[in-house]
Formats: sequence, C-alpha cells, structure tokens
Amino acid sequence: MPVRLWDFSCRELSDHVKPEIARYFSKTIRCRRPALLGLMRGGKKRSAPLKGKMWIRNYARILWLILAVAFFTVPACAQQYDLLLRGGHVVDPGDGINARMDVAVKGDRIAAVQPHIPASNARKVVDVSNLYVVPGLVDLHRHVFGLIDHIAADKYAFPSGTTTIVDAGGSGWRTFPEFRRTVIAHSKVRILVLLNIVGHGMIGEPYESDTTDMDPVKTADMIMHNRDVIVGIKTAHFGKPGYTAIDRAVEAGRLAHVPVMVDSHIFSNSGRSSREDLLVHLRPGDIHTHMYNDRQIELVSRFTGKVQPWMWAARRRGVLFDVGHGAGSFLWPVAASAVAQGFYPDTISTDLHGESLAIQQCDMPNVMSKLMLLGMTFDQVLVRSTVNPAKEIGRYPEIGTLGVGRIADIAVLEEETGVFVFKDSWPAKRLGTKRLENVLTLRAGKIVYEQNPRPPAVQDTTIYDLLFKHATIGNGSQADVGIIGNRVAQVGHGLKAAHARVVVEAEGYELTPAALAEGAVADLKLLDAGHVIMIVQGGKILTDDEGLTIPDVSRAGHYSNYR
Repeated sequence: MPVRLWDFSCRELSDHVKPEIARYFSKTIRCRRPALLGLMRGGKKRSAPLKGKMWIRNYARILWLILAVAFFTVPACAQQYDLLLRGGHVVDPGDGINARMDVAVKGDRIAAVQPHIPASNARKVVDVSNLYVVPGLVDLHRHVFGLIDHIAADKYAFPSGTTTIVDAGGSGWRTFPEFRRTVIAHSKVRILVLLNIVGHGMIGEPYESDTTDMDPVKTADMIMHNRDVIVGIKTAHFGKPGYTAIDRAVEAGRLAHVPVMVDSHIFSNSGRSSREDLLVHLRPGDIHTHMYNDRQIELVSRFTGKVQPWMWAARRRGVLFDVGHGAGSFLWPVAASAVAQGFYPDTISTDLHGESLAIQQCDMPNVMSKLMLLGMTFDQVLVRSTVNPAKEIGRYPEIGTLGVGRIADIAVLEEETGVFVFKDSWPAKRLGTKRLENVLTLRAGKIVYEQNPRPPAVQDTTIYDLLFKHATIGNGSQADVGIIGNRVAQVGHGLKAAHARVVVEAEGYELTPAALAEGAVADLKLLDAGHVIMIVQGGKILTDDEGLTIPDVSRAGHYSNYR
C-alpha cells in the first residue's frame, strides 16, 4: 500500500524511518499539518497563510521530509521476501523450467521464480551459483516405523534433500494410530503412508504371512478416515504360496481408490510369477517395487540379459515400476541391462532402513547418481524423484514442484566431479566420476539442513582398470603402475587404490619389463624371487597364482546366476 505522508503520526513515522529522523520531521508535520492537509486534499487552509522566506523555509522543509521518508522507506518496503536463492540452475520438470533463475520464498510458500530478483528485496540471500535448485525430493519407499531397523525420519531425510517420505508398509490398520501419534505428529519432514494390508504392519513373521489379519474393509476404512496422510497400500514379505496378499491389497485399494505397492517374492516355492503378478493381479497405477532385483521381480532374463517381454506389456497396461534400492534389491547386472535397453524406473526410491543406510548408503542422491552412472541424465532422474512419485500418490502439484504459491520444499544439489565408489546390494562396487550431493534443504520455507563449507575438491577423474601398488621395478625402486584399457597409463607414487577397479598389492614382488613406459602395451609379469606368479596381457589378468588381486566384483563377477 502506498505511504501517504500526511497520514503519519510521529509513532507511525518511526515505524518506517530512523527514530531521530522521525522525531525531527514530526515537528514539521505537527506544525504545518492543517495547511498541508488542505493543500493535499484540495480543502481550505486552516492556518494563516505563510509569506516570503517563512513560506519557502517551511515548505522546503516539508519537501525534504517527503524525499527523506521515500528514501528510508523504500528498502523496508522492498524486503518483500524472507529468503532468496540467487544464481542457481533451477530445474523444475513439472513447470518445464531448466535455466538459471532466482527463487524467492515468503513465509512457507514459493513467492517468485524468475531471473535477477534484486537482493535488496529479501531479508536473507543465499548464493547458490553453480548448483541445482530443485523441488524437495520425494522418497516413495522408506521405513520410519514398524520394521525392526527403521530409521529416524528427520535425521536422515533433510541431509539428502528429501522433504517428503512415504513409509512403505510399516503400519497396518491396527497400528497406524500409534504411528500417527508417536512419529508423524512430531516430525518436520512430511510423512505419508502406504498402509500395510497386514493389520499389525511390517513386524516380521508369522504376522506378515497371516492371511486372517489381511482385512480389505478395515484397511480401506482406516485410509478413508486418514486421507491427509495415507496415500496407498503396501503388501510385502508374504511367505506362503499364492496371491492372497496381493489380491486382498488390491481389493482394499479398489475400496479406498488408492494405488497398491507390491513387494512379492518370486521364489520357485511361492507359486507366483512376475508375469502373472503384473498382467493379471495388478491394476494400472499399481506399483511394483524392487524392480532391479531378481527375487521380487524377474525383470531381466538370467540367460539372455534381455528385458522380459511381459515387463514391456505390463508397462503398456499402466503398471508402474519403482527402484526401492535397499540392502537387497539393486543389482548392477540387472540395472545396467535394463537401463541400456531403455527400461527406466517410473520412480526412484531408497528403501532406506538401518542395514541399507550402513552398507549401501543409498539415500536419494546416491540412487540418483547410480542411475546417472548407468546412462540416465540428470533431468531423467530428477523427474522420477519429484514429479512422478508425487503424481503416483495423488499429491501433485501439492509437492514435487517449485510452482509459485506452492509449499517451499526445496533441495539444492551439487554435481561433484572426482572418483566415487557406488555399491549395489551384494555389495559390489562400481566407480563413477560424477556424484550428486545435497548442500541445502528447505522445508516449508525454513532452512532445515545446510552443509558446512568444504575445501575445494581435487577433481582427479582418472579410473584405472588395473593398479599395481608398491611393485619393485627397474633398479629396485618401488612404484605404483596404473593400467587403463590395454596400456600403461601412469607410473609413479601415491596412485589411489580407490580409483582402481582391480588392485594388486605387489609389495615385495618384481614387475617386468624393467623399463615400464607410459603408453606402452600392458604386457607384464609379476615375479616372486624370479618365479612368475601373475601374467597380464593387453591389460587383462591371465593368471594369478597367489590370489593377489582385490577385484571390483561387479567386473570380475560372483553373479553366478547371470551370464
């Protein structure tokens, strides 16, 4: 609202300018307010007219007052935003934004997304240059209740840029009220729920295979009375033969008009198959999680490496596929084959719990980075971590977007360059040169996580296929020898074992030929007191008599059930 000078009292004036300025100029306001009101409003003057120098002096004083108030009130009025994220690369798949933009926050809402918002318009400004500014990440599959090793909600969500988590089946209709009262009500992160078809929830056997506790009517009734939180149904870990658990979950989903997420073993003694799960029992919009496993779903043929034809058919009929990484549900051979053939996930999720947190460390940026390592782009993994999960549970555009007027749930991600180790569920490692890292999280307009400043990383992206550590060469000197492809790439000291797919600890052994030249073909022998114990030809290990190699098992392989 525009400031009207003639309506100011001394107290009102002090709200907009410094107190000493307000006190000084209020004297002038009080002295000539009747005359000023008359002039401003076109009425009659109520005091004697001023003449000569007195008129000039008093009205010059008033003019100066107008200018001073304007000068001192503009900054206060201009600070219309509470927080401004400046200079970031904003990517919002839902609104089609992919450009350098500024994002302004007012209260708990996004107030503006546009180029070059003045810093003076905000009370707090954060420079996010060279970083991605994205909607808060949505983890469709996590465990914060029920499961024996569930994890704290806020503690592990905000550092990863995750502002919405969906607890996947920890509670059932019997235990959901306790979950809501003890966890959801006290958490800052938004917690939504897939209600377990088992009334007792995910508390292990014999409960999870108890078909008498799988009540579609009571499950649907609990959902309908808690639609603000419950967004779907989960069935998991059913240990008996047949499709009872899936069918009852689907029936509850039909009654409550919500999707079902399925985690269904396809072991030979289950009497179930992926083909029948997906093409007969599930509906369009239902979700099969753990897609890159080979126990919950047979996505890739163990013999041909091809995506099974019924997987494509299920996708065409509208069944959705979720990653659900976890401690046992992401295998490099399955994921690499599927991604190479264009069978991408519909949603990216972590299945994060105590075990997967400790070993695979599979938070949202970690899983997104793994899929980028396999060939997906940043834009492709982002839409599957924001918009897609929000839509699948019927919460878009409430969440999953940076749209103006929406809740200010925001993640700021950095794409780091270096050499990074990523583990699958065996856990086998693969090395990559890019990694997403969250540096700032906003939940409902408040900064809930901010990474401490770090020294600039040394961006060495060299990855060795084979690395000899501490080998004796030449005149008895010790050196590291790194091989890339079929060539000697580097001979030196301090080459990092973490940068190598296969490491040979060669201390005390002699590596020949003595004159190792960088760029030479990697035809080498390793000797122990003159006896050949390892032969390398064209960069490939042909023999290793003493078992010196420390392999990257995703390269050397113990996946005996895959070609």
